[in-house]
Formats: sequence, C-alpha cells, structure tokens
Amino acid sequence: MTKIILHLGAHRTASTHVQGVLGKNTALLAGAGISAPSQDAVKNALTKPLGARIPSVQAGFRPLAGLETVVISDENLLGFLNSIFTHGEFYPDTARRLAKLRAMLPVDPVKIVVAIRPYESFFASAYGRWLAPGRMVLPRATVAELVLGLKRGWGDVLADIAGAFPDSELLISEYSSNPRFGPAQLSAILGPLADELFYNPDYRWNRSMSARQTMLYEQAVEAGDAEKADDIRTWKRFNQPELLDGFWDEATLDALKARYAIERAAILKRFPAFVAAQSFDEQDVG
Repeated sequence: MTKIILHLGAHRTASTHVQGVLGKNTALLAGAGISAPSQDAVKNALTKPLGARIPSVQAGFRPLAGLETVVISDENLLGFLNSIFTHGEFYPDTARRLAKLRAMLPVDPVKIVVAIRPYESFFASAYGRWLAPGRMVLPRATVAELVLGLKRGWGDVLADIAGAFPDSELLISEYSSNPRFGPAQLSAILGPLADELFYNPDYRWNRSMSARQTMLYEQAVEAGDAEKADDIRTWKRFNQPELLDGFWDEATLDALKARYAIERAAILKRFPAFVAAQSFDEQDVG
C-alpha cells in the first residue's frame, strides 16, 4: 500500500525551496521508491478541487505503481496568504480544507511536516509577497492593525492539522533564515535520503520583497511611477537590508513578539516534536 508524506508548508517557510529540490531529484527519489509529484500536479489533483472527490485525484496516484512512498507538498492546502490582507483572517478554512483533503487521499499520511514562523517576520514577508503589481498599497498602520487584530494564529492551525489527521506523525519546525533550514526541512520529510539530494547552491527560497524594497515600491506606486515600481520588483533578493529593518513601529513589533512567545510556549507544551529554530547571525531577506 502506498505511504503518503504530506508537507504543508506553511507559506514563507522555504516551501518553494523544498518543492524545487524535490523536483530536481525525481530520478534519485524514484530509485528509492519515492514519488514527488510536481507542485502543478498537486494543485490540479488536490488543491484546486478541494471539496469534491473527482476521478483525477485517484488517477493521480495510478502511475505510481511500484513506488512505496508519495511526497505531497503544497502550502496552499492550508489556505491562502491573501486572506490575511484581503479579509483580515489567518488561515480561516484550514480545518474544513484538511477534512476534505483527508477524504480525497487514498490513505492517511504517515507523516506530516509543517513549519511556522515568528509573527514579526512572517507578516512582513507575507505582505511583501502579497504586494503584487496592480494590488492596492496598504498604509503601514493598516497592515499593523490587520495583523494585530487577527483572531487565529499558529496554534489554531496546528490544532486543525492534528484534528484532521490524528493518527499521522506531526513534525513541526520553526523557520530560520539560515541556508541550512531548507535542507533541514527535506531531512524531516525524507530522513537520511535528504543527504543524497542535489542542491542548487544559488537557489534561495526568499521571494518576497525586503522591508526597504517594499517601502520603496510603495512610494513609487503612490507617485505614479509604474516603471520605477516594476524595476524595484525585479531587484535581486541578495545583500538587502534585514527584513524587519524599519518595517514595524516599536509598539507593533513588541506586540507581535509577545503574542508569538505566548503561542510558541503553548505549542512546545502541546507538541513535543516541535523543533525550535537555532540562533543564527545571518540576515533574513525574505
């Protein structure tokens, strides 16, 4: 019987990096009896049709005969980042989505891997990612009001995951900007086999704008300089100021840190398998 390992992200925690490495190592994984469907395949078979059992879901597993394990990776199975800044909600439908996902899968996952991220950097990174060309720039005070007013948090999301898959092993880690975090996520998914994977040393998972880049983009949009705004969006993500440099006012920053500290303590108590991030000196650019 096929075994399923489910990687749920979350967003802004190196998920794209994990998916990219899995995609570059399909032959090696197949040799070990592991299939890792592409993110497009997962989206088409599972994420998009959540809420309906359709033939393509089952068909998506048929070509895997002879492969013992399937790794499914898509952070959008939890929900979408847009809910934060569009509706002022933090993964509001996770429980419903995962209950329906469970009904769509042929078997329950043997293991679920998920990472969380401190609120002060998660929301800054999420906003930089959300702020696409053509999308309305939100006043910084509005962004702060939105995130401070959210009623749900990481603890609720993790409880939703545990509730949907009570018999699955749940591995939770805390995001770090250190380059070793991506490989560590793959180790959580694949175990010792992760050491044999090919990694592109030039590939980074950080795709959102840094705080300074976000603010310069906002200023260009407000000034009506579309050409300059588009140019700022294309800046390389390397050698930029730290993500949180000037993003939050002091009161908002302190409130976000305090909320995360309280929830983190509760998560550590409830989920002994939670792996807290190590302290690194490297900058977080995304």
